[in-house]
Amino acid sequence: MSFIKKISRLLGPQSTDTTANPGAIHINSALASLLYEAARVDRDVTNEDLTVAAESLSGLANISIVEAQQLLVTASEPKNRPTSYHPLATIINGHLTYEQKCRLIASMWSIAHSDDYVDPHEDHIIRKISDLLYVAHQDFIHGKKALERRKFESET
Repeated sequence: MSFIKKISRLLGPQSTDTTANPGAIHINSALASLLYEAARVDRDVTNEDLTVAAESLSGLANISIVEAQQLLVTASEPKNRPTSYHPLATIINGHLTYEQKCRLIASMWSIAHSDDYVDPHEDHIIRKISDLLYVAHQDFIHGKKALERRKFESET
């Protein structure tokens, strides 16, 4: 059974918005999975990582922080973690605009920067997801550099 089908079965009965947008379960789960992967990949999931991920998911999916936290908890369970990013990217490519995909990449950079150090594994996963979502390299770099500029400005 594919990861997407597992997530759908797991989250299906819990969703409150299935009548308004049947794809919401899939897209929100896919977003949560990718955001959690950005937090997890450096093998040091911090409270800052999870806070940034929940805030980002809430904004991207237009859901409450509590719902975002629940989706992230579900995404964090080993049985729900993706073995491939392709199915998640397919769902996201089918539902999000280019600007929303750029916001997702920027959110992943925010998670990576939350501990003031971008691990090479974090850089790699964000680069990989960016490619799978057909985000232009300049927008991938723009998200990365924007956070570095903000950090530098806040230190001065």
